[in-house]
Amino acid sequence: MIQNYNRKYFVLSITTLGSLMAAIDSTIVFLALPSMGSYFSANVSSLSWIVVSYILSSTVFMIPSSDIMRKVGKKALYLAGFLIFGFSSLIIAVSPTIIIAIIFRFVEGIGAGFLSAVGIPILLDAFPPQERGKAVGINSISWAIGTLVGPVLGGYLVLYDWRYVFLINVPIGVVAFALGLIRIPKYQKERAKRFNPIPLLGLSAFLIPLTIGISFINFYYLAAAAIMFPIFIITQRRSSIIPSELLHNKNYVRISIASTLQALSFFGVLYALSMYLQISLHYSSLTAALFLFTYPLASMISNPLSGMLYDRTGRGPLLLGAGLVMQAFGIFMAAYTMKLIPVYLFIAGFGGSMFWAPSTTMVVDAAGPKFRGIANSSLFTLRNMSLIIGISIFPLFVSAFSSVKSSSIIITASGINLYSATSFYLMMVASLSVLALIPLVSYARTKKTAIAPSNENVE
Repeated sequence: MIQNYNRKYFVLSITTLGSLMAAIDSTIVFLALPSMGSYFSANVSSLSWIVVSYILSSTVFMIPSSDIMRKVGKKALYLAGFLIFGFSSLIIAVSPTIIIAIIFRFVEGIGAGFLSAVGIPILLDAFPPQERGKAVGINSISWAIGTLVGPVLGGYLVLYDWRYVFLINVPIGVVAFALGLIRIPKYQKERAKRFNPIPLLGLSAFLIPLTIGISFINFYYLAAAAIMFPIFIITQRRSSIIPSELLHNKNYVRISIASTLQALSFFGVLYALSMYLQISLHYSSLTAALFLFTYPLASMISNPLSGMLYDRTGRGPLLLGAGLVMQAFGIFMAAYTMKLIPVYLFIAGFGGSMFWAPSTTMVVDAAGPKFRGIANSSLFTLRNMSLIIGISIFPLFVSAFSSVKSSSIIITASGINLYSATSFYLMMVASLSVLALIPLVSYARTKKTAIAPSNENVE
């Protein structure tokens, strides 16, 4: 059957809009929390759940979305993601209580999980193989834009009313749904096994307390996660969420490990530096955002460039290795000098995004057409967990270098030493970029060994 690629740029536009909406919404809410707390008379713990519930649901529902996608079809699930996202945003904006806002923030995360899980497979199907790296690179720009626009846009909208932070999603969701309904091709449904909820429940029972425990450094939740871990293992051995074919795919596993370490290093940088700039140097949130502008700016340049280079050369390991070296160098120099931060952030952001687009394509392609959806979902899950962990461990460094002990992610207490804490934290995450080179080298050697026999046969 001849594949029709006539609608590829329409599909690219729609999927990029979906990624942008999900990326912005993951950060836009931070500056709205104080106003929401005042309106609902809510405590800090309740407000924290506005953030955590979104990340949790988008992470947990990424994996089963692949099975749902095979059953209902890619287009149907993708459009459902827009509807869920837009509807839940509307309900949050008119919520009479904090509990309802938390519940529908969780629902909103489910919509974001569907959009993230199905977006890349739809995008890859719309483009020929030689153009897929470029398409993923262009689509990945949305995450860089979302990282920058989210906090700035949130701070601006809150000046008028915190509800606008959520209401802005409604018209975007409606437009994206209408365009997708008309322009995204209808894909044939794939044969799927009957959905088994037990693995998902086992994952949730382990992941939710683990995430809360790491996010808030709460040892009670970490203990609960430790108790639930054997149950999680039992459920996965009986019916694994990730197919055993993928777990035995060494290329898939190696690139996934490298991607996890790279993301763990990449995502915590802006958070730590924004805390340092605002609390220690007393910059405003807008000034700090502009000061850190070079990080997402470099990502916007590097993402499509690395995708095109991968399409033309096919040298994925070389591009990924160069990206990791640049990322590690930029973060380490920012940590060591604590000067010229915009310059070093540009280098780190360029390198990190040079890794991003080719690695996404390589993971999904290594899984093969049958497992593209589940491979993309698992990669998103790993990166999302890296986001949570990367931010959550920063207070440990603050406590280690300060006269106060705090388990709060938002640290405003007196007597803290954010200069040393930020410097050593950045050195730690820079070392993770270097560690990511180990599985990458192993992957490159495997590919080289596989190519060698074919060259001998040609001779």
